Order: sequence, then structure tokens, then C-alpha cells
Amino acid sequence: MQNLRIHNSHFITFTDPLFTIDVLGGVDLSQVERLVCTLRITYQCYPPFRTTLDLYSDPQTDKLLRTLCDKWGLKLLEVSRSLYALTLQLEEYRLQELRYKGKAPEQAFAPSEEDKRKAIRFLSGKNLSDNLREQLNAIGILGEDRNALILFLALASHKSGNPFSVLCLAKSGIGKSYILQKLSECMPNGSYSFHSRISANALYYFDSGEINGKALFVEDLEWTTQMLQPLATLQTQGRLVNTRATKDKDGMLHSTTFEVIAKLCLIACAYSDKNFEELGLPFLCLHLNHSPAQDLAVMEYQKKCRAGRIRTEDITQAQYLLKCVIASLQNISVINPYATLINLPEDIAYPRKSLLLLLNFIETITFFFQYQREQETDKTTGEIFIRTHPQDIETAFALLKNSLFRRADELSTTARGFYKWLNDYLTEAKTNRFTALDIRKAKAIHPRTLNRYLQELKLFSYIQVAGGNKHREGFIYKLTDFGNQTEVQSRIEQEIQATLKSVWKAYRKEQGTATLSPEQEPIGEEPETKNAEPSEEPPQKPSKRKRINDKEEHTFKLLLELEAQSPDREYIATDFTALTGRNHITEARYLKRLWQQGKLNRKWKNRQYYYTLVTTESKTVSQTPMSDPQTQ
Repeated sequence: MQNLRIHNSHFITFTDPLFTIDVLGGVDLSQVERLVCTLRITYQCYPPFRTTLDLYSDPQTDKLLRTLCDKWGLKLLEVSRSLYALTLQLEEYRLQELRYKGKAPEQAFAPSEEDKRKAIRFLSGKNLSDNLREQLNAIGILGEDRNALILFLALASHKSGNPFSVLCLAKSGIGKSYILQKLSECMPNGSYSFHSRISANALYYFDSGEINGKALFVEDLEWTTQMLQPLATLQTQGRLVNTRATKDKDGMLHSTTFEVIAKLCLIACAYSDKNFEELGLPFLCLHLNHSPAQDLAVMEYQKKCRAGRIRTEDITQAQYLLKCVIASLQNISVINPYATLINLPEDIAYPRKSLLLLLNFIETITFFFQYQREQETDKTTGEIFIRTHPQDIETAFALLKNSLFRRADELSTTARGFYKWLNDYLTEAKTNRFTALDIRKAKAIHPRTLNRYLQELKLFSYIQVAGGNKHREGFIYKLTDFGNQTEVQSRIEQEIQATLKSVWKAYRKEQGTATLSPEQEPIGEEPETKNAEPSEEPPQKPSKRKRINDKEEHTFKLLLELEAQSPDREYIATDFTALTGRNHITEARYLKRLWQQGKLNRKWKNRQYYYTLVTTESKTVSQTPMSDPQTQ
């Protein structure tokens, strides 16, 4: 390229004893099979000649040669020699640009032997979970101890054969991007890929080598079906295949298949205001903390950073230690011998996906605690593996307890938070009735957002209209007893404790011991003593919700009992939901059936039906059962 002068990528000058040729617009690097250029050819004092041609096309170059020879009276051999030199040097320039176009490979993180020993000592410590929380707090993640621990365990699982993925759901301004940035700084170089945003179609064109066995950070994930479906497929099946029609250079359509094979750990953030657990995604959905106390803690930390009270050396040391911890983990198989004993509470929605997430998270915890578990060898295959300990199952239940409660909740996250605030507000005000204007006076909330919350609470019978008017002062609402989740949470807690007891019982039977050491004692189970007398009564099983098969007959039986206590009263569907455990729609349907059978009277007022017990003299003709004319 001795005759080429590269001004920039869009302007190149070629000079030889005969011509001065300017390449306007540069050289196209995307089409290697063509060399299309726009040339401005200058010869002595003549006006320049401009043309656009493909230098790889013989008809076009021959035409240019004849044109230059006829225009300026030059010899064909001299002109062809100049064009040949131009083509050769432009070709060399393009190949050189293509060679250095890609990114420079990142240097792999390689800790020293001393740092690796410190990391293994850290992983072998007894209080590993507490020490890990301290390090996460040291790098600047505050108030999210449980969520940060789950996220870091998921990040460490990218080195295992079964990675675990987590989605962080929160509104804008909560700190989703900040947490992802802090966690990415704790990852070794070359073990993760950070993206601010990924389109739905971009997943089908990823290079498998770039994301396979790595952690994929997505700062702003589109919460759409087109985006979530390929992510879920890639997570569950480990491969993504897309076939579409493409055109070749001749314009003919052909089917082209793009395949991505990768096992990745997805850590993404999304703006969420709905109950997305209903989608049954193969990811764990975490709702970040946005309480006022969390806001105060974050603002206090920001003040300390600006005041210079937070040492950057401590943050750097904590980040380097966590990098060494992840780099010290080895890819080893995990076997959970207690998987058959793990049962989900009956109140958890979508039990298949929920159980799979729980089992995967238990394996993730066991993988992270690999230096505290004894390695075993399969005699048939020779594979080295570790077994899950009951403490890993306890840790998984303790960390995912809020997520399990969240999956058992029929309300969305924001509506549940608003309902808790509303309950506390009315308790403090010592009243059970309120209007939308009362809420807006006490809490800064957009009217449409408030209306959406009230509609959702009214739909699930957490509140009901007690009076008022839509067009004047507004409706007057009152709380019902249906919104109390204490019974559901206690039932879930009992079933979790029952599962843990069965796991510990199987572990003691396997070890051949009847007692446990203090550090192995399960949560919620009292330690056994040698001199303890056996109890005469067998242990009671956790109470389960009894299935009612009587349908409207059971509702009518309860109504008669209530009528005996207070005669001539009015009944609505919510009066029976707390007694039967069935939802509002079911009880309303059963009351309607009783009215159709002539056992109840009903009256429409305050935008709902009120039912009363029918006496013998008040039964109308329309409610009496009609006789069959064929039997008469």
C-alpha cells in the first residue's frame, strides 16, 4: 500500500506517475466478493473524470480503460497497469481492516495461588452465608441482603451444568441497574456478557461461543411475549432454533436456519407492575425492596460516598475476593437424594414450574457449598459428584419463602403493597370506611393508579362498596375479612416445616444417628434427648384445606345456622367466603342457585345482591319449581 494515502475510512487517495485517483466514500467492508468504488481520476491539467464501478468486474474495468485512453490519448498498457495497482492495494487495505475489525480478546482472570487459597478458605468457612452478605454490603449493595445473596448464588451457578436465572422486577428509580452493575464488577473477566438492551430477534443470532457457560446481564429487558418466549426456550432446552426465508444474490428465496446452543445464567431487570408469576416462566422473579426505610439507607450511603467516608480500597478488595471465589468454583455434578421428599404447599400456584425452580435453586446452593460437601465417585461411570445436605434445603426455603408467598398471592405486587398500606392507615384512623379522596389526601398517588388498585381489590372482594355515588362524592368503600393472608401463610409455613422434618428424618436414618448436633438442628424442630419419653399421641400432621363437596347445600346449611343466631338478616357472598374458604364468585353462584330453587329472596342495592331467607308465605310463583307436563 505504498501508493495509498488513507485520510480516513471514507476518503482514500492513490497516486502513481500517471494518475491521481481519489476513492470517494471508501471501500465497502461488508461485501468481500465485490469491490465497488466511486473514483475521481485526475490526469495532468485535464478536468477530473468521475465514475462508479466494480473493480472485480471485467466488463466495467475494460470500459473504463477504453474511456480513459480515448479521452486523454493514453496507451492501454499504462492505464491498465495503474488500475491493476489500484485494485491490488485497495484489496490489501480491505483485508487488513477486516483482520483488526473485531474486539480484542479479554484476558482471562487468573488469581494467584495465595488468592485462590484465601477464596477456598472463604468457601470452607462455617458462616459462609453471613460472610457473603458482609462482602456484598461492602461493595455497596444495601438493604437487599436476601435478594443480593440469591443473585450472587445464581451468578456462581454459571460454572455448573445447570445454571440458575433470576429476573429483578421493580419500578424505575429503585436501583435495578445499580445492583446489576455492582454484581458485574464482582465477576471475573470473560465470564459474563453485559448488555444494556437486547431485542427479541437478536437472541437468534448470538454466537454460541460468546454466551455459552457465561452470565448474561441485561439491564433493561423488554417484558413482552416475543422477548420472554425465546429466553424461556433457551433456558429450559439449552438451544434456540430459528428458520426463516432469506434471499441470495440472485433474488431466490431459501430457508436459512440459525441455531444457538448455550447454557447461560440470565440476570436481567425489567419494569414490572403486574403479576408476572402467572406466566409460569422458568426464571425466579425477585421484587426489589422499595420501602421508605430502603430509600433512607440508600440516600445515607450516597451521602457517605460523597463525603469520602467510604473507602474505595475496601470496595476493590471485596470485589477482588468475590472474583476469586467464583473463579475457585469447579464444575461438579450435584445429586439431591431428598428430592422425592420435597413437596410444595398446596396454595402455591403453578406447582410444576415452582417445584422445578426450587429444586434447581437447591442444587445451586449445594454447588456453591461444594468445599463443605464430601466428594463421592460413581462406581459405574467414575463421575465425581456431591450430595445435597438438609442445610441446603433449609437455606433454599429460607431464601425463597417470600417468593413462595408471592406465588400464592392472587393480587399483584403493587396492589398487595397498597392493600397493606390501606389496612394500616384505616387501623390508625380507627375506621373501616374510606373514599378515594381520603386516600389521595393521605398518600400521593395518581388518580388512575388509585382507581386501578381499587378495582383490583374490589374484583377479588378485598373491599366492597358500602354507599356513595359515582357522579357526586364518589363511592364509599369498606374492608372485608377476605384480605387476611395469615391463614394462608401459616398453612404454607406448616407444610414447609413438615417437609424439612421429613428431610432431616431421612438424613438421620441414612447416617444411623438419632440426634443431631446443634449446627445441624433443623429450623422449627426441637432437639431430641436420649431420656425423652415417647409421646403416646402421634405427631399431628399440618392441617390442610378441606374440600367441600356439598356445594350450595353447604352454603345453605351455614345460612340456616347464621339465621338461627340473628333472624331476618341479609346475606351477601362475602359472608360465606371466610367460613368455607371458597372465593367470592363461587359463593355468589351458589347463592344464585339457592334463589333459583326458591329458598332465598334477593334484592339489588348498593351495586350488589342481598339475599334473605324465604318463609313459606313469601314464596312467589316464579320461584316454585315447575312440574313436568309429561308426568301429569
